[in-house]
Amino acid sequence: MSLDLLRFTAGLYAVAAAGYLLYFARPRYTLAARVGGWFLSGGVVVHLAAIGLACKEFGGLEWFTLRGGMVLTAVLLAGAYLLVQRFYHLPSVGAFVTPLTLIILLPTLFGEGGAPGVAPAALRHPAITGHIMTASLGVALFGLAFGVALMYLLQEREVKGKRFGALFSRLPPLGSLDKLTDRLVRIGFLFFTVASIAGAVIARSVWKSAWSWDPQQVSTLAIWALYGGMVQLRHLGWHGRRYALLTVFGFAILMTSIVTLRSVPGLTMHAGEYKGPNTESNK
Repeated sequence: MSLDLLRFTAGLYAVAAAGYLLYFARPRYTLAARVGGWFLSGGVVVHLAAIGLACKEFGGLEWFTLRGGMVLTAVLLAGAYLLVQRFYHLPSVGAFVTPLTLIILLPTLFGEGGAPGVAPAALRHPAITGHIMTASLGVALFGLAFGVALMYLLQEREVKGKRFGALFSRLPPLGSLDKLTDRLVRIGFLFFTVASIAGAVIARSVWKSAWSWDPQQVSTLAIWALYGGMVQLRHLGWHGRRYALLTVFGFAILMTSIVTLRSVPGLTMHAGEYKGPNTESNK
């Protein structure tokens, strides 16, 4: 049943993406952007209902899998855009964010889903919910920053080429895009930091060691260092094209890492079994 709701959600997101893309192509069709917003809001509501139903079906265990993580990231990305839209009113950003949301969600619509065998100790830990939510929210905000950075690069190309035509008029000013990218990266980095700390606490409790050189731990540390470096580079004067390119590169690395680590069996202890080096199952 939850899978059927997710498929319906994807349909709502597809209509929302079509509305935003139509607005981007023909800015005079402001109704298309409003319709896109209505369908995106409806999609988020149905998406949350699907997540609630999945929690009832699988007891919340599905969120420990790659599929569950993508489902959660997609709804947080859509919700984060709606919140940004409320304060900044940038409907053209929807033409980049809604297709990205749909791309993240689509692979989860195939198969039946389900729950992995997670060690009870991991489930009982009080930090596990906060770890999953803050990690997914951090990834969603980085994804939103990715979409805004792409818009910056397109607008900069128009300005440098002195092509002040239709595309230039559809995109927000460079300064606004640059500032929004920076703010999204900073907030995303904050949530990602909280998630990393919570993950270390859980690892210490479940595996008796906060650090075990697990590939996902190494990858998480590298990504945290990358985005943390971006925050520091901003203080050193990095902005504009260099910062936008780094934002795009960072999110590409992040998504590649997530998909690779969770798709290759046995590559990481975080792939669903949560069997650490000190657990009974590995003896």
